[in-house]
Amino acid sequence: MGGKKRSGSSDGPGNVLSFDLEHWHSATLLTDELTDAKDRIETSVEIVLDILAEHETTATFFVVGEIAREYPALITRIADDGHEIASHGHTHTPLFELTQASFTEELDASAEAIESVTGHRPLGFRAPNFSVTPRTQWAFDALLETGYRYDSSVFPVKTPMYGVGNAPVHPYWVDRNSPFEDSRSVTADDLLEFPPAVFHPRFRVPVAGGFYGRILPTWVISRGIRNLNRRGIPATLYFHPWEFNPDVQTAEPTFHKRFISFHNLDQTRETLETLLSSHEFGTCHQLLERYTGNAGPVPSPRKER
Repeated sequence: MGGKKRSGSSDGPGNVLSFDLEHWHSATLLTDELTDAKDRIETSVEIVLDILAEHETTATFFVVGEIAREYPALITRIADDGHEIASHGHTHTPLFELTQASFTEELDASAEAIESVTGHRPLGFRAPNFSVTPRTQWAFDALLETGYRYDSSVFPVKTPMYGVGNAPVHPYWVDRNSPFEDSRSVTADDLLEFPPAVFHPRFRVPVAGGFYGRILPTWVISRGIRNLNRRGIPATLYFHPWEFNPDVQTAEPTFHKRFISFHNLDQTRETLETLLSSHEFGTCHQLLERYTGNAGPVPSPRKER
């Protein structure tokens, strides 16, 4: 295993690299399109772990609870390599299809599945499909009530599938009464939000990864990271391990679903390696510790310009 790469200076942004660990065929655009999907999760994760080890970088893996139950040795391998294990729900069900009560059950089941493998309950959560929006803002109550410390589900760009267009683009404390506005209050039970990266605070083109990481030139993503960092804002990036495995491609889905799901899969590894060579990344947990200082304030981003 490679050593841990420094994830940013003590007074500078510590960018976050994360991976949503789910079956490739459980993606919303694919789940109803496939007749005989082959499981490629172990091969996909091995590709990612090799890249991270080569670049001496640790990352956060948001793991579906059912995956932790089904592949305990794989999750143990990820944790043993120094990566953080957080929750991606238990069944990879978007919150739009849940109630607060059923979501709470998902959170508990996911935490128990992860703890049974790693020995630690997850501190963080990311919703499938970034499905924390004003329609599902009850999710914050459920997260706090089940002991989570941070969330990374609020996509600060409105898209046809998800997103909150006026949400902060920097980490912020969640006020339950106004959960998509920046709050400066800090209490022991506050939740810290880590929004995915955009190109610029006022030019909100997503550069966080996933489909955007495959369709945009790497230099645009890199420029977006620098734009945020110059303003004291850490960039939170996400990918899926299956995006590094071109063998997942299939002709079954319709063209537009194939395009969104599989476009440029053969270039994802090169994109990530370029970013890892140009920027410093760490885990959400590392950033949480730095920002809270055991309940200290989040550093204020520098004035936008």
